[in-house]
Amino acid sequence: MISQLEVEIHREAERVALAQGVELYWLEVRASGPRWQVVVYIDHAGGVTIDDCERVSRALEGPLDALIDHSYELEVSSPGIDRPLHTRAHYQKALGKPVELRLRDRKVFQGWLHGLTESTILLADAHGETVPIALEDVHSARVIESRFL
Repeated sequence: MISQLEVEIHREAERVALAQGVELYWLEVRASGPRWQVVVYIDHAGGVTIDDCERVSRALEGPLDALIDHSYELEVSSPGIDRPLHTRAHYQKALGKPVELRLRDRKVFQGWLHGLTESTILLADAHGETVPIALEDVHSARVIESRFL
């Protein structure tokens, strides 16, 4: 369950990212007792640079300090070439790319993301066959472009 504080952190990270000319791709708040880690993944059409990460990190420190009343570690990063897919927009951007889907029953599928409906991912396998996979069955998904470079 997402707390109100996590919603506010997300809102600030999105605002700061946009002000810095990048997109907030994903945000994770990892809390283990008193240790917190806020991981902000940013994206940009031309790719993310170290300068982008540093700029967003600096701009985000003040707003997060105002929201989080204890120590935390902030990490700003690119989602990478083999980026995880969390949202519908992530899947849309990955259309036509090779992906790996790990299902809740531990089955793993690899292929090209061929299509997306409200409830189904259409995956083209190595033989060109289209395999429908229910979105609700997907445990995790990621682009696997680096395996094809």
